[in-house]
Amino acid sequence: MTTSELIDKLRGYLDLDRQKQKGKRDKLRVLLKKLKKRQRTLEEELEKAADAKKRKRIKRDLKVLHTQRRKGVKLCRAIDCKKSSEKD
Repeated sequence: MTTSELIDKLRGYLDLDRQKQKGKRDKLRVLLKKLKKRQRTLEEELEKAADAKKRKRIKRDLKVLHTQRRKGVKLCRAIDCKKSSEKD
C-alpha cells in the first residue's frame, strides 16, 4: 500500500469516529432537553407542594437532576471541543 492509500484509510477511520461522536452528541442534547423539561416540572411542583415530606423528595430529585444535567452538558462540550480541535 502506498502512503496516500494508508492516509485515506486512516481518514476513513477518523471520519467514522466523528460520526459516532456526532450521533452521541445529538442523542445527548435530546436527553438534556428532556431533563431540563423535567426539572422545570419539578420546580413547578415544588412551588405548589405544601407537604414537607413531598417538598423534601422534590428537592432531592431536583438536586439529582441538576447534577446529572451538569455532567451531561460538560460531556457535550467535551465532544464539541474534540471535534473542533481535530479540524485544526
